[in-house]
Amino acid sequence: MNEEQIENGSQDGGEEAADLRALERAAAADPAGEPGDVPEGQDGPIAPPLSQELAGMLLMLSKVVAPILPSVAAIYTEEACEAIGAAVAPVCEKHGWLQNGVGGQWGEEIMCLVVVGPMAYATYVAANNDIQAVRERKRAEAIKRGEVILADDPAKAPPGALRMPGSDTVTFGAAVQ
Repeated sequence: MNEEQIENGSQDGGEEAADLRALERAAAADPAGEPGDVPEGQDGPIAPPLSQELAGMLLMLSKVVAPILPSVAAIYTEEACEAIGAAVAPVCEKHGWLQNGVGGQWGEEIMCLVVVGPMAYATYVAANNDIQAVRERKRAEAIKRGEVILADDPAKAPPGALRMPGSDTVTFGAAVQ
């Protein structure tokens, strides 16, 4: 049996063979097939619809700011983000906005920034908190040993610390440098 006979179903059981071939063609063109499969004639994976991209972006951003602003997570639920995406996408299509998707040619870089940025900030805050805790522990130990502590910042001086000479002094008539 040759391809033409299968295509038009002219052989015995040809209808089933033609149906099978039609299903195979549909499966080969299915963008939801295997991950990483690219249909013939396309350079990369098929992008999701703009409404889904917008909804995903909003949901992702709400998750990023949720640790800082917890009430945001209650507002930007998955359903709310989908509704916003469905409402905004037609407006974008009407005006020709975001034709290459939300990130356009910079989508990968934007995604990297959104993922790495909060991690970098959290790392910075955690490191500063750890450094401050070590300083406080060393100051407390020095006070217990009876050592004299000079405060760098008089406003943040721990109890018992000596201030830098002249830190709380006002001088009139001195030369301004």
